[in-house]
Amino acid sequence: MTSSTFAQEETLLLQIDEPWRSEQLTFPIAFAPSLDYKGIEEVRFAKGWGKPESEEFWTYAFLWYLDEDPKLTEQKLEKDIAAYFDGLMDVVGKGNGVTDIPETTVVFVKKEITNTTTTYIGKVKVFDAFFTKSIQTLQVKAVADYCADTKKYTVLFTFSPQAYDHTVWKTLDGITLSVDCK
Repeated sequence: MTSSTFAQEETLLLQIDEPWRSEQLTFPIAFAPSLDYKGIEEVRFAKGWGKPESEEFWTYAFLWYLDEDPKLTEQKLEKDIAAYFDGLMDVVGKGNGVTDIPETTVVFVKKEITNTTTTYIGKVKVFDAFFTKSIQTLQVKAVADYCADTKKYTVLFTFSPQAYDHTVWKTLDGITLSVDCK
């Protein structure tokens, strides 16, 4: 990733009850140029994200804070998240001397629709080029919404290899936006 990928210093968009490390990137994201969005991505990492022995290993969230409607469907989410992780793992893998990286597989199903919000759940099988150099199966939730106050579209992704009834999901499900949205 080049330094131009990082967003200007911004106020954090996600509120989490835990002291999680954060990063902000601007779209288009260098490692996933096929994601043709304009806006910001905020990434938040659980304290144990990079520790294979931790219950929080690979537990993290990211928010896409977009200028226009991403027109999501299950198939578009699958394609976007696969492109995202394939690009990221390719860059990280090359930096770690790993060149033969299996493609990411993603499955989403629509779980719930309310006024402006659509919730999807799914699984991501991604090669972990960061730590274990093996396939990680992540549970994922994606909540897509429109924020009328800021006129932004939001997609909050939460990930963990833990089952949805594990305690890490209590924290993940408690993540909220720091901006008021009606």
